[in-house]
Amino acid sequence: MAVVCSNCAGKLIFNPATQRLECATCGSSFRPEDVEDKNADLQSKYYDTRVYVCSHCGAEVITSDTESSTFCVYCGNPAIVFNRIAKEYRPDGLVPFQVTKEEAVRYIKLRFLRNPIIPKEIKSKCVPENLRGIYVPYWIVNADFTEADYIKGEVKRGKRTETRYYSRAGEVKFKNVPIDGSNILNDDISRKLEPFYLEDAKDFDEDYLNGFYSNTSDLNYFDLRASTAYRCHKLFEDEVVKTVKARNIKIMDSIYHVDVQDDPIYMMMPVWFFTFKYDNKPYTVLVNGQTGKVVGTMPWQKKKIYSIAISVFVLTLALCAFLSWASINKLLGMSSFYAQGFAALFTMSSIFFAKGFTGIRRILKNLKLTQSEAIFKFVRKRQE
Repeated sequence: MAVVCSNCAGKLIFNPATQRLECATCGSSFRPEDVEDKNADLQSKYYDTRVYVCSHCGAEVITSDTESSTFCVYCGNPAIVFNRIAKEYRPDGLVPFQVTKEEAVRYIKLRFLRNPIIPKEIKSKCVPENLRGIYVPYWIVNADFTEADYIKGEVKRGKRTETRYYSRAGEVKFKNVPIDGSNILNDDISRKLEPFYLEDAKDFDEDYLNGFYSNTSDLNYFDLRASTAYRCHKLFEDEVVKTVKARNIKIMDSIYHVDVQDDPIYMMMPVWFFTFKYDNKPYTVLVNGQTGKVVGTMPWQKKKIYSIAISVFVLTLALCAFLSWASINKLLGMSSFYAQGFAALFTMSSIFFAKGFTGIRRILKNLKLTQSEAIFKFVRKRQE
């Protein structure tokens, strides 16, 4: 529960910029380790929390008395109601917020909102008041991992392309592997948010939560082991493909096994959530609260992006037609300078056109993750 200022009894809020608890009433500031909550039992494995529930998507969030629950950090709906006071398992430590709400807004604007194809109404919503900070649960795991892979690749032999098959196997001791501890947060999103640097970690102190939401891990041991196996498999796979000297590499089959070592460390990591609605669809952009890394994308004005693509396409066709006409009329021989210039324009336009459609496909893929229904799957099964 929230602690109060010893000078005026006002509520204390943790400020990421100063790494201190600050009183909005009198301006006093304190180090979190110097503030004592007389009601807190520091020897207990649990701590008191206030649980709020979204009546729209069913998400549960935990907050202190210092954070007013005005809307759901997951789906953006305002239908948040107080549910209960509960005791939650006390984490081993946390990485405090270091990026302020104002800095998170600036990072989002630098990443997206200078682009003219982003709707103006979204730009107007990207203000500090519409961001919420939430501590996301993670498990830090050490593991012994073994894997064997069967791989297919293509090799050029003169004018022919041959299909080759390869096998790779090995064992690795993984240290400090971060595993997203919530069934709520999509694993693809949590991986994109990384890295979090444990050098900045602090022993768990409830005072760091003042002014922020938090969530607790809902994984059992089998969930954690399965997630660890999959995460180690992806890390191993990324390195394996680098050892194969071929093109169009595809891992045909994998067999792997993991042994979780020691006791996993339960940590909380800082994330800023910017949740908004556009065309009656919810979107969420996330910012790593330690590094400022932005994850997600923005919806765009389709008319603008398609008009740009069509304009480039028409320009490419026009240049192609001109070059054909000039070649037929032997104009290229009259002025090699102009010929080379038009050829260069044609090549650049073709590359730009191809990259433009590649970029659109990439944006569409990220957009699926940014939409809240895709990011936050309220199911009890982890991704496999």
